Amino acid sequence: MSRITDVIVVGSGLGGLMAALAAARAGREVRVISEGMGCLAIGTGCVDLLGYAPDGASVVDPWDAMAQLAPTHPYRLLGAEKVRAALDALTETTARHGLVLRPAESDGKPRNTRVPTIMGTLKPTYLVPDTFEPDDLAKAKRILVASVMGFRDCRPALVIDQLRRYPGWADKDYYPCLIPTPFDDAHRALNALDLARAAERSGGSEWLIGSLKERAEGCDLVLLPPICGRHAASALARELRETVGCPVVEMLSIPPGVGGLRIRDALLKELAALGVEMVENANVISAGIAEGKCLSLDISSTGRNYAVKARAYVAATGGILGGGIQLEAGRASERIFGLDLEMPQDVDAWTEPEIFGTHVVSGLGVSVDDKLRPLDANGALALENVFFAGRTLAGHDPAVEKSGYGVALATGWQAGLAAAELAGASRHNGDAATGGEQ
Repeated sequence: MSRITDVIVVGSGLGGLMAALAAARAGREVRVISEGMGCLAIGTGCVDLLGYAPDGASVVDPWDAMAQLAPTHPYRLLGAEKVRAALDALTETTARHGLVLRPAESDGKPRNTRVPTIMGTLKPTYLVPDTFEPDDLAKAKRILVASVMGFRDCRPALVIDQLRRYPGWADKDYYPCLIPTPFDDAHRALNALDLARAAERSGGSEWLIGSLKERAEGCDLVLLPPICGRHAASALARELRETVGCPVVEMLSIPPGVGGLRIRDALLKELAALGVEMVENANVISAGIAEGKCLSLDISSTGRNYAVKARAYVAATGGILGGGIQLEAGRASERIFGLDLEMPQDVDAWTEPEIFGTHVVSGLGVSVDDKLRPLDANGALALENVFFAGRTLAGHDPAVEKSGYGVALATGWQAGLAAAELAGASRHNGDAATGGEQ
């Protein structure tokens, strides 16, 4: 294809969508190429910024804790102000489409808070929906833990048993309950997305409100799975709080990620309004590279292969599980551009005595400069017009740090801005290096 796009983003997770948003707002023509729905399809709807410090200590103020991170960590490469700018971009965008996200506060300062999950654990996170108020959890004494008949992922008795293990939660009074299913008995095993969609259909709010109102009488908090609507603008959580008579908190859930899909819904609406082209169910096979630049990407989609060209590229393809990083005997590499990743030669480094400790594989990724461009083994610039974002980056362990969405949105936003700037300069200079015609 001879047409040259300003910026091509590969990946439609949080990092990819934020990159597309940044580039589009900078006035660039943007195309997003994705094989699937990305990490938001399994996300909680909250944004983890930094839950645990390098020494394993729980973090209250993630901004202070960033100073303890290694210089190669994506947050340190960007700096706190750029991370804040990315957070602001996300919250402003989701709020425009009906989903208000904000941090909890203590003494007027933003902080992490711990949100209950359907497994009865407490997960540290930073941005939460505005329907969630941490003080409601602290003050509650009589808590209704609700689930739905046929929804096997959430067992109120298990949630209660686990919550009692936490200080401050053991002395509360819990009341487990199962509310009637909105489906008939022949329906398959339910998941949270089924129920969230049912709640948005005609009669859905009446089903949920009617099922909870009487059962919550005398309680000062209701915990339930994330079933208060599938879309960003769903007002059911607020309506529940008003009609039930006490705070209603959606617990974080295993996939499918209803909360993450709400964020995705808001971002896709914004990108559509900006004219961003979405190319779905497309797999990037390889890249055409010459003289330190990417000239094109080879795409396979709907039974045909073709090439696409851009002035700048953003790769937000995930880590090992997402397919952005490939492992083979004695070698790790980035999938699209074939970049070799640094691996320890000491075999002992591949073992970790702590089952939940940081393993060497967790930190594998592409090393980048402060503009998020890839570096080779000697620290030299490998590709001038390619920028990386999200889990593909080296220097962080999102599972242990609880930093995945924070790194994705911050690096995605900055990669998109950098790609937009480069694309603008390339357009101004006549595209001498792109190998194609406008």
